[in-house]
Amino acid sequence: MIKKIYLILISILFVLAACQAPVVEEEVEAPLEGEPFALYLLGDSQITGPDIKNYDLDQLPLAAIPIITTDNLDSYDWDNHGMNLSPLAYQQLLAIFSGGIPSSGVPFVILAYEQPVYAGAFWTLLSSLSFDGVIILQPSDPAGQSLYITLGYPGTGNFTGEDPRDNPRLQQALEDAGKLR
Repeated sequence: MIKKIYLILISILFVLAACQAPVVEEEVEAPLEGEPFALYLLGDSQITGPDIKNYDLDQLPLAAIPIITTDNLDSYDWDNHGMNLSPLAYQQLLAIFSGGIPSSGVPFVILAYEQPVYAGAFWTLLSSLSFDGVIILQPSDPAGQSLYITLGYPGTGNFTGEDPRDNPRLQQALEDAGKLR
């Protein structure tokens, strides 16, 4: 009789053990590494602003050194996609574009933690070409420090597609770097 009760108890324990939910270990996300924010020009000067739509982001050849990094960025206004640059960084941009920007733009790629997020082009107000991508107007104010990343040229009505600027990876990178406002 005791042996029978013992076998019943062991059987119940096996059934209960089989019904128990498996222990799931919590996945801990690894911290993202590398430069939180960087803006690169392309390493191929033959690619124009309109050409960037013909490439996957990973296919766009980047210049060796970014022209804007997290260190050059005083803050980023997420609601208006405005970059407030350090005075030195803004002066360096003025110098880069002092000879002007071609009417077909100068392409750039924005990276978050060293991964391409989206491409766009620096554009000049003197351009007679419309553009359906992301733009940054040519920096021209020597006293300024802000650049705005906008959609379409000459206006947002020229933009097609989805707005890539609200990328969660980019937002996280800017937040991690303490640059987001």
